[in-house]
Parts: sequence; C-alpha cells; structure tokens
Amino acid sequence: MIVYIISFTENGDSLNDKIQNIFKDCEVRAFFRKTKRENLTVWTKKAFTNANAIIFIGAAGIAVRAIAPYIKSKDKDPAVIVCDELQRYVIPILSGHIGGANAIALKISESISAKAVITTATDINDIWAVDSWAVKRNFKIYNTENIKYISSALLRGEKVGLFSDVKINEVFPENVVFEKNDVDCGIVISPYIKKFYKHTLNLIPKCLSIGVGSRKNADKNSLVNLCEQIFKEYNINKYAVSKVATINLKKNETSVLKLCEYFGVKLICFTCEELNEIRGEFSKSEFVKSITGTDNICERCAVLASGFGRKIIDKTVGDGVTLSIALCGEV
Repeated sequence: MIVYIISFTENGDSLNDKIQNIFKDCEVRAFFRKTKRENLTVWTKKAFTNANAIIFIGAAGIAVRAIAPYIKSKDKDPAVIVCDELQRYVIPILSGHIGGANAIALKISESISAKAVITTATDINDIWAVDSWAVKRNFKIYNTENIKYISSALLRGEKVGLFSDVKINEVFPENVVFEKNDVDCGIVISPYIKKFYKHTLNLIPKCLSIGVGSRKNADKNSLVNLCEQIFKEYNINKYAVSKVATINLKKNETSVLKLCEYFGVKLICFTCEELNEIRGEFSKSEFVKSITGTDNICERCAVLASGFGRKIIDKTVGDGVTLSIALCGEV
C-alpha cells in the first residue's frame, strides 16, 4: 500500500509525523510545509497516479479543489482523507468503501484520539455495505453503478436478492435473501456475468482454475487466444481466474507461461502420479499417456488446482494446446 501525506502548517507537519508512524508497514511519501515547496496540482496528480490513499492535513476545501480534476470512478479512485491540523477530526471524502477511506479514517482517528466523521449512509445507519464487503472478500465489482440500488434498497428495509455460483461462509442480513424472483435488485456472485434482476450487481470472485496442456514449442499466444475465445462464448470474466496449472513436464512451455502472465497468476505444476490419483470423468488419450504418464492433463490439472471443484469447461483443443476450467467449491 502506498500512502501520500501532505501538510501545510507547522501544526500540520507535526501531525504528518504522527500519521507516518501509523503506516509503518506501508510505503509512505510525505510532503511537509518545511521542506521544498512542490506545486500542489503537480503533487496531487502524482498522488492520484501512484497512491492507494491520500491524506491532506488542512482545510477540506483545499483537498476538494486539489483532487477535483483527477476523480474518475468508485473503482479507480484512491482513498482520500482530510485531517485538521489540530487533530480533532478525520474525514474521508472519497472512496469510502471500495478505496477503504472510511476504514483508514477510523484507523487514524483511533491512533491520534480524534473523531472520525463518517458520512456514508450505510455506515451511519449501521447497514451492511455490499461494496465494503466485496473488497474484503477480494471480489471484483463488475458494475459499480449498481451499488446504489443495493444500498438504497437496504436503507429502505427492502429485500435484496442474492445468487451465488460458489459457496460462501457468511451470515447475511435477514433482508438479503437467496431468491431470483420477486425482488427488484440483487447481487450475483459468479465468474459469469448474469442478469437475474432488474438491477443486478455482479461480483466476481477469484474462483476459477485453468488446466492446460501444450505441444512442445506451440505458438506462445495459442492458450491466450483459446482462453479469450472461451471466455467470450460463455460470458466469463477474466478476473475470476485464480490459478493456471499444468503437468511439470510442460512448466517451461512459452504458451503456458504467456497465459500465466496474461492472468497475472503463478503457475502450479503437478506430477503425473498426482494427476492419476484424481477420480472423476475425464476424457482419455492413450497418446498423451504414452508421452506424459497420464491420460489427460488439462482436465485433471483444472480439477486438482481448484481443490477438487466442479469442472465447467471440458477439454477444449486449440492450436497445439488444450484447456479446461474448474470452479472452486468455496471462496
């Protein structure tokens, strides 16, 4: 986590020092009044590009004017927090839930004995906030514009639907119900982009394991191309991929490594003995077995990497490569 802090007065500089100590485990980049002056516009632009959280010690108006040209959207903006120089108030003003500004403000306020001024409706009414919950779960919010429908319904005490393709160990509020009918808005937790409700909020969990096989020296883009084709056909979101797996004999194939790079995940490798121990329905190839010691690589790898989840895409053949996808049973 990268934190930018800026102060404008002597008292502000003193508080700047204190706040830095709160974020010892983070990369902190602080700017003081007493150091060489940098243009605020330039500093803020840099902070918005690099930071996860930006802390202004000074007037809220200064912060609002400084950040205004760079605000983009709920899922892209960093957390922005304002503290007054006498350390009485800590106010999150941007990205309270998804960016974590509310949580950061509470953390700072507890450390410096100040009052956190939280204005988010769900927080002040002690209502479950779906966006904060999704961030804690590491779920991607596919359509942030629909958060407002969920939050508004909960604030009105109305039912909100919930459908999930994966098991979630969670006790939800009583008006969040596992229904697909008779509700105006709802939440879908799935690697697929589905619309079950008039206003559907799609949350994408890290729940897919991709098992792959590759001919020696297959084109480096062949697995990526095959995967993009499958994802488009089945309306699967790329973010859902958590693992790519293959047999250890194929761990250095460029097509396999390129797929890992594409998804930003590390490669998991299994031995033929590990793959042969899996029980289930798999397509079989005597030719593959004669070379690798197992009759199927991609399907067995997908299921084993998923923690023995459910296979959702059977062996699919591309240009010198094979691919299968399994859904993890629980996230």
